[in-house]
Parts: sequence; structure tokens; C-alpha cells
Amino acid sequence: MSFKKVDTPCPDPYEKVLSGLSGLTARPTRSETIALVIPPSPQIPTPGREFLVSGPFEGFTAVATIIKKLGYRLKVVDCRGSGRGSMEYVLAETAGAAAIGIASYCDSFVFLRDTCKALKQAAPQRLVFLGGPLVSSLPELILGAAAADCAILGEAELTLIEFLEAAVARGSRDFSAVKGMAYRENGKVRLAPPRPQIADLDNLPFPDYTIWPDYTRIAKDGQIIISSSRGCPCACSFCYKTIPGLRLKSLERFAAEVAHLKASTGFTYTWLNDLTFNADTARAMRVADILFDNGVKYHCFARVTGVTERFAQKLKATGCQGIWFGIESYDQRVLELNRKNTTIAQINGALAVSAAAGLEARGLFIVGLPGETETSLKGMLEFIRGGAFIPLVKYLVPFPGTALYAEAVAAGRIGDTHRFLEELSERRVGDHDDSIVNLTGLDETLLRDYFHKIWELTRQKTPV
Repeated sequence: MSFKKVDTPCPDPYEKVLSGLSGLTARPTRSETIALVIPPSPQIPTPGREFLVSGPFEGFTAVATIIKKLGYRLKVVDCRGSGRGSMEYVLAETAGAAAIGIASYCDSFVFLRDTCKALKQAAPQRLVFLGGPLVSSLPELILGAAAADCAILGEAELTLIEFLEAAVARGSRDFSAVKGMAYRENGKVRLAPPRPQIADLDNLPFPDYTIWPDYTRIAKDGQIIISSSRGCPCACSFCYKTIPGLRLKSLERFAAEVAHLKASTGFTYTWLNDLTFNADTARAMRVADILFDNGVKYHCFARVTGVTERFAQKLKATGCQGIWFGIESYDQRVLELNRKNTTIAQINGALAVSAAAGLEARGLFIVGLPGETETSLKGMLEFIRGGAFIPLVKYLVPFPGTALYAEAVAAGRIGDTHRFLEELSERRVGDHDDSIVNLTGLDETLLRDYFHKIWELTRQKTPV
């Protein structure tokens, strides 16, 4: 299937620039180097999801692709992995860069604070900027704690183009007119007006995975992360997302992207990174056909709503290696309190049709949601014990930017926000001893006991 770009209206003038990047050859035409840094993470990879922690991040790849397409020299500094998270490593790898961008995730606070300080001590005049979900959720707090000059908030591509034009091409440090920025002015953190989201995802250039230092390994492994959409239409109380709403790439664009990446990387497997793959089941089945036609097997994330026999059979026939359902709880009251908008009947139905189709199903659960009781925990444990699916469990974390975070701060459950972010920087996710923000009224030892029991079932049910 060929892809022909449709000339759609671009409400943001920089979307025209973005669209024009698609046809450009990514080779340096400027002398400046932009360094992009990925922080290390303490996370223990969830069984079956190891690649999502260690592989090439999709959002980071998109940002790096823009920089490369704009003609800048690019240096990716991936601090994940043994021996690559030290301050000495970061300073050495970013030496000589005109500007340094650092990604911010929920477990990055300590790294951001310490790294920005070290970078500014080494070269006070060099531009250091942040991006990603953590700083987008708490811009004033993060820039107040870290010595970065500014931050790109939310969806990055359009803001990045205008920001680099101002900061690097013109040498300006006045970002007040750059929509989607947080910046410093007279010692205070200011917020520029927000930038509208990209109107047409088809305007995005294809991601360039050659930007990764270990691209040879990526190509050899044959795995990458791609998506056919951005965002999620749901409003779950606990969900950590900074891109509201749901936007879709056209099927023609997605098919062209898959074909391009197949030719350039040779990938044969993908984690389909759509937050709600089955928001439109008819479209999802066409996406599955596109992957199958290109010889690509996949995993996907889905809600338990709208999972029919036909849908499950289509996924199985097109090479789906597993479907991951966000179940969260097996108690209807807990689901309703946390705005999950699903039912126990839908959970049972989705798992049943998946099993009948021969799909490997995994259920994602949270221990400690508001409304949790010992009865709901017992029900969850018994459901998991008797179910023909693989469970994955974590403690509730009221991430910055979520409704539960605001409630926890207002209720005094999170008193020292800096200390809370430091604890997130130590969170291993699949660890019984992770810190807990208890929003249930239950004894913490009870929550830990049920977490341990469910995790043991995960160990027993996960294929070796």
C-alpha cells in the first residue's frame, strides 16, 4: 500500500514545518551538536515486558528524529544499563554539545536534579532543557529543583522545532513566546501559553531508529516499539498520561510507516504502543492486518470493553503474541470509584474469548486503589488464582499529573513532594518492598501480603 500525504489544514504554523521534514534526508547541515539523555531506571522489568524498559523508547526516538531532520548533529546518551548512569559518563558523553536535553520520567527526579547541577557547574552558559511526562506534570516543581534552563511540556515535536530555532539558531534565551514551554525569568519559573496538539499525526516523519548507539543490536533483535495512535479517551483516576484525548494515524500512513521500518530495520516483532488499541475494534483489526502483511508479530494493550470472538480470532490469526488487559481490580465498586468504566462481566468476557481464540492473555492489576477492602483483595486473589491468564501486579502510585496525586496532596498523604519524588526514583515496580502511599485505610502489611501472594502467582504462571 502506498502512502500519499494529504494536505490538511495546520492550525499551528510549525506543523507545516513538521510536515516538510518528512521528505528531508537526515544528514547534518549545521555545526551544532544537540545531546539527548535518557536517565537510568531502577525498575525491575515485569516478566514479559523487559523490552519496554531496555528497548528504544518511541517518544524519545520521535524527538531525536526531529533534531536529526532539522540538520543538527545528534548525540544520544542512553544511561540505561550497567556502568552508564554515572555522572562522569554523562559529562563525558555530552561534552561539546551546544544544548543538552534530558528526558524526564516518573523515576527520574534524583537524576534530573543531580545531573542538571553537574552540567551547569561544568559549563554554566550551556543550554540544558527537559522534556517528558514528569516535567510536563510538575513544571514549576521540577524546574525549581533542577538547574535546567527550560522545559518542553507535553507533546514535543512542534515546540521543539520553534525552541531550537530560537535557542540554537538565534541564540535567544527568551522563550516567553514559544508555546508549550516552561522557562526561567528573573529567577522564577514561568509558563508560556500551552501549545495545541498536532492536528494530523500523518504529518510526523517516520521514526529513525538509527539514532540509537546500539542500533546494530536493535536490528539484530528485530524488535521495536511503534504505535498507530496517540493518547487515550478514558479518565481513570490513577492513569499517568500527559497527552489527553485520542488521535489516530490514517491506516495508509501506518501501513507506509510499517513498510518503511521493515525495510530500514528488518524488524519482525513490535510492542504496539497504542494505549487503547481496541478503542475502535474495526480499525484495530485493519492495523493487525497491516502488521501481518509485513511479517510482523506483536503484543498489544487493550481494554476489556468490546472484545468479541471475531476480534480475538483476528488477532490470533495475524500473529498477536499476547494481549495485555488493564483489569486493575476485580471489584465493581473499586472500578467505579476509580472511573475505570468497565464491569466484571466485561472482564470475564474478554478473558473468555481470548482463551477460546488461543490468545495468551495477561491481566494488569493494582493493589491499593481507593475503595480497596480486604474483601476486594480476597476477590482479586481468588480470581487470579483460578484464571487462565498471566497476572501482573503493582502497588498503586499516585503519579504526578493524575487525579489521585492531587487528592493525595490535598489530603496530606503526600506531605513532602520532593521526598515523594525521591522515593519514586527508587521504585522498582515489581518489588514487595516498594514504598506505598496508602489511600485505602487498610493496614500496609495487608496490602504487602496480598501483593506478595499475587506476585507469586505471576511467577508460577509466567512461561519460562
